[in-house]
Order: sequence, then C-alpha cells, then structure tokens
Amino acid sequence: MPYKSIALHILVVEDQFGDFILIENYLNEEQDNIKISRALSFMEAEHLLKSSTFDAILLDLSLPDEDNRESLTKNIVDLANNAPVIVLTSYSDTEFGVKSLSLGISDYLLKDELNAAQLSKSIHYGIERKRIESQLRESENKYKNLFESSPLPMWVLDRCSSRFLSVNAAAVDLYGYSREEFLGMSIKDLWTGTGDPETEILDLIRKDGFFKLNISHRKKNGEIVHLKIQSNPIIFDGKEARVALANNVTASLEAKLALKNSEQRFKALVQDGSDLVMILKFDGNLTYVSPSSKLVMGITADLLIDNNLFEFIHEDDLDQVKESITLLQSKKRVQIPSYRIKNSSNKWRWIETILTNLYDDTSVNGIVANSRDITEFVQQEKELMESLKRYNIVEKATSDTITDYDVKNDVMHYNEGMELMFGYTRDQISTKGSWWDEKVHPEDAVRVKNKVNLVYERGHGNLQVEYRFRCADGSYKYILDRTFLVTDEQGEPLRMIGSMQDITEIHNYIKTIERHNDRLKDIAWTQSHVVRAPLSRIMGLIDSLENFEDMDDQAQLLSHILTSARELDGIIRKINSKTVESISQSPIC
Repeated sequence: MPYKSIALHILVVEDQFGDFILIENYLNEEQDNIKISRALSFMEAEHLLKSSTFDAILLDLSLPDEDNRESLTKNIVDLANNAPVIVLTSYSDTEFGVKSLSLGISDYLLKDELNAAQLSKSIHYGIERKRIESQLRESENKYKNLFESSPLPMWVLDRCSSRFLSVNAAAVDLYGYSREEFLGMSIKDLWTGTGDPETEILDLIRKDGFFKLNISHRKKNGEIVHLKIQSNPIIFDGKEARVALANNVTASLEAKLALKNSEQRFKALVQDGSDLVMILKFDGNLTYVSPSSKLVMGITADLLIDNNLFEFIHEDDLDQVKESITLLQSKKRVQIPSYRIKNSSNKWRWIETILTNLYDDTSVNGIVANSRDITEFVQQEKELMESLKRYNIVEKATSDTITDYDVKNDVMHYNEGMELMFGYTRDQISTKGSWWDEKVHPEDAVRVKNKVNLVYERGHGNLQVEYRFRCADGSYKYILDRTFLVTDEQGEPLRMIGSMQDITEIHNYIKTIERHNDRLKDIAWTQSHVVRAPLSRIMGLIDSLENFEDMDDQAQLLSHILTSARELDGIIRKINSKTVESISQSPIC
C-alpha cells in the first residue's frame, strides 16, 4: 500500500493492556514507519495532547477517570488539534455511534469486529478527510476574506427578489448604510429613478451568466455615485444569487478635483503660508525655500538657496540640529528641539522644525523641513517660568496657608502652611473640598458658604471673610481668608486661589481692648454717679454750716461732713484700685 511508508505518530488512549497490545500489532502490521504513544487515562491523554502533536488518536470510551462517554469524546476532540479521533469501543451502541460522529470524531469502530486493514484504512481516511476539510475551510476563509477585505464594494443579491444577502465593509463605507440596514433592502432601493433601464437590470440579475453595466446609485445621505458593476451568478447559502463588484468611477472625478484643490492648498499653505518650508540635503544645502522665508527670517528664498542652512543656525544649537538630521537615515520623521536661527538683522529667532525624509519621492528627493517661528512662545514661556519661580519664593516666604481649589474637579491643594499653621500631617490632609469644609467652625460654616456661592454667582471678584478653622489638636484659630476667583471665557468658575492668614493673636488683642474699655466705662460711671452722691452731701452740709450759728448743730454737721468725706475717700480709693487693675491687664503694644 502507498500509505505504509508514511511516518505516523498515533496516540492510543486505552487502559486495557491486552487491547492495547492488539491495537499495537494491527498498527505495526499495516504501517512501516509508526510511533505509538499510550495513555492509560483521560488525564494522561490530556497531558500528552497538550505537549505533543499526533497524526491520529485512537480512543477507548472506558477509562478509569472519565465515565461519561459524551463528555470524554468532546474533550478529546477539543484537544486533538485537528487530528482525526477514532473511537474504539466494546459498546455496540448504534445510537451513540451516530451521535459521536456529530461530536466531531472521524470513525466509530467496534473492537470485536476490528482488524488491521480496517484500522489502517480508518486512520488514513480520517487523516485525509481532515486534510481536505482543512483545505476547504482555508479556501472558504480565503474567499470570505477576499470578499470582506476587498477595497471595492461587493454584495450578494438574491436573484429572485433582488434583496441583499450579504455586503462587505467597502459597500457599507461607500453607501453609508449599516449591514443590518442593507440586509433589509433591495437593490432597487439604491436606484436613483432618473433614466436607468430598471426592467432590463432586473432581467440581467435573474439570468445566468456574467454581465457588466454602468449605473448610478443614491447613497444614504442622498449623494449620487456613478458605478461600473460586474456580476456573476453563484449559490449562496443554498440560494441562487449574484455576487457583484462595484467600481466607483465618481472617485476618479473627485480625485481630479482633489488634485486641483491640493495644488491650491499647496500654494496657500506653502507658498503663501506663514510657516517656513524648505527642502534640503543631509549636508544642509537647500533645493527649495518657500516665500515665507522673507516673513520669518527677512531673507529671500533665492538668497537662502545660495547658502547652506547650517550657516544661519546658532553655534550652540548646530550640533543638535545636525544630529536630528542624521537620525533621518533610519527614521522617516524627526522633530528638532527648538533652536535659534539668524535673521536679516543678525538677531536670533527661535524656530521649531519637523523633518521628513522624502528621498524616496522623486518629486522631492530630499528632506522636507516644516518650521515655524516660536520666539514669542519661548519668551512667554520664560516669563511664565520666572513668574512661577517668584510665586514659589513668595509661597515659601509667607507664613500664610496658600490654597488652590480646582472648582470643576473638586481638588484642593495646600502649601506647607496647612501643616505648620494648623498642625496637620501630610497623611491627614485630603485634597477633597469637603475636607476643608468640615474644618470650618459650625457657627461660621453657613456664612462662609453663602459668601463663596455669591462669588460663584457673580462669576468674578475677590472674597475676604473671617472664620474659625479647626486645628489638628481640636482647637480653633481665627482666620482672615482672601480669595480670588479664576473663571473661563464663559465666566464659569475654574479655580479659587486663596490665602489663609492666622489672625488669632489680633483677635485676642481686640477682645482684650474691648474688655479694657468695658472697665473704663465702669470707672467712668462710678465717677459720674457714685462719687457725685457723697460730694453733693458734703457741699450741702458746708452750705448749712455757714447758715447755722448753733454750735451743737455745727458739730453735728461737721460729723456728717467727716462721714461723707470718708465715704468719698473710699470711693476714690476704689476707683484708683480699678484703674491700676485695668492698666495692669491692658495689652502691651
């Protein structure tokens, strides 16, 4: 037999030693070049199938670790890696034999009826069948891929109803309909109804044989496209159908128009644009310079071409420019870091350039350099960096807590003041806005929130508000908060930049002054009321003394005067004591 010399590697899944010996003898009898591996259980077979490749698998359905024949068959077929699986069994179960064929096995043989020739034939037929099936799948996939990946629109029509049975991606892209929409449509839904011989087209679709025609179709968006159609009859899913390929000739007209527009854009972007476009060689010699060189460098294109580009580049930047150009020997495109180029006034301008190697384009044959002047940007960037540097210095120098609140993303950033002023550790500080809200004293929270919302509503302005803020130890500090709102172009809040100043000492100083003033008011009241009573009595007694000549009455009056004087003296001493106490408790400036 021609198959006897073919090298085969067979896996025999058989736990019965006698049956294995019989199968092995049959295989060796019919095959000259064969390698046989044995598995005693499903687990062992699984291991071998995962680690080795076999030309065929002979499977016994009675294994010690798998008593479900259907499950065993499915698992072995799944692990077979497209190798034919032939069931060898003692069960004469015709129903399961038929079912097992539907599970993917190649043959179902009874051990009692088995012989060497039958086994060999089953193995070789199974291998050949798998090979043919693989070729068919490959061929089917190839044609499907050709259909799906075709750059030209293709579709399949039912020859009787003219309805779409399948469309490729190019057709979907061209017409704008989805696949699902196409499958609910007829070819007539694409017709424009403007003079095409519709009856003749339907006749062509129903007839056998190849045809081609020119036709106009309407896309989903209403646009008209002009097509050249070629069609052949086929059988698709058991139906008589036609496969059609459409060549959109509208594209050639659009290409001509696009070329014309491209030339106009080239003139607008390159010759009349603000960017500097140059074509140069690796040695820096120029073959083309756009007219914008006069705008960027103050030098005409002709004068630049007569010189080498490297002559105009700052000596400190020349090496990096040359290195970037050299990279184009292995890369298609390179961006040169910003560098300085000399203008007609011998002043330096900052340039940003993208290099593209177009040596393979015969119309260019060089390196295309697209450059733009970024001098103003560099200066602004420098000013910004200096501004940020000053900000960082101020931030470090101030004792205030600086806050930066991202309103849209609800993210709050603090400087070191939150740690130094309030005693929070970095781990305790959250960037959520609610963390800050929770630290405001409950008696101040609503008032502060209302003021913040008022600033949001106005969309601009500064906020200055005093409130108490809780420290890490639970105590509160009096804070003077000055905040500025940053908005976008529509006036929507973006950020709030603020400074939290600790005014606890100032607040306590003011409270002390207020208490001191209260004491002074008390002293003033004493002076104006308490002192007045004994003084009035003394004045009245003196007046009576002048008008009474009776010595007994005078002695009595003098006694009253002495009593009132002593009372007045006590009051004066008390006033003096309060004054001294008030002065001792007054804040020292």
